[in-house]
Amino acid sequence: METSQSMMISGQRLFYRTTGTGSPLVLLHGHGVSGAIWLPVLPFLAQHYRVIAVDLPGYGRSHFTGDWRLREIAARLVDWLQQTHLPPVAFIGHSMGGAVALHLAASAPHLVHRLLLVNSAGLPLHAPPVLLAARSMRSFLQSGNGSYPPEVLRDHLLTPPRILWQSAQEIIGSDLRAEMTSMSAPTQIIWGARDLLLPLALGYQLHAALPHATFVTMPDCGHCPMLAQPVLFSQIALRFLQKDGSIPSQS
Repeated sequence: METSQSMMISGQRLFYRTTGTGSPLVLLHGHGVSGAIWLPVLPFLAQHYRVIAVDLPGYGRSHFTGDWRLREIAARLVDWLQQTHLPPVAFIGHSMGGAVALHLAASAPHLVHRLLLVNSAGLPLHAPPVLLAARSMRSFLQSGNGSYPPEVLRDHLLTPPRILWQSAQEIIGSDLRAEMTSMSAPTQIIWGARDLLLPLALGYQLHAALPHATFVTMPDCGHCPMLAQPVLFSQIALRFLQKDGSIPSQS
């Protein structure tokens, strides 16, 4: 059963959905959407884990009044994890959420057990905003890439334009390679091979910066593999999360 919860972090509300029981698995969404992007895969992941889909600060039903900076957002999530007294968690981060998860794993390794990055940001994009906006629209309209849950549109409308602009600038310029050198958590990268927004070549560059990570492509997927093929995506994710040495899941 899914429940909606919120917690005050530094005086501002952080909203998240929780479903399932067992070891914690935290899901972080990408730019322009919310934690609702994960709704198609929640039934599969929640069979094995206590799944927590967060609206990142400033997005959807989470509040944020400061300047949106990737590293500060990661620090807010560290505060949240400490306040909830969760054991070390597994993270799945998509696109912008992957960059947030990368910095969190590097800055607070004791809180991160495993890391799964999906078509993740974290390297400079070397493209002007207008080009990325065009690529984003092509990606949104791409056939065979799944459908966004209706809740995503509602949450997009709740997100202030200031947050969308500032977080876009952070994604374009983010370079987390220095942080990646200190990361030790088991990591897997999943990439939709047909991604029009963050092309597969960027995935290979990220893998080169994280040589200890495993790399999996999903050939018939674009930027959102969890929407395009939720069953296959969940199977790949669970196979990685439940490898020997992981925190045992509890059904």
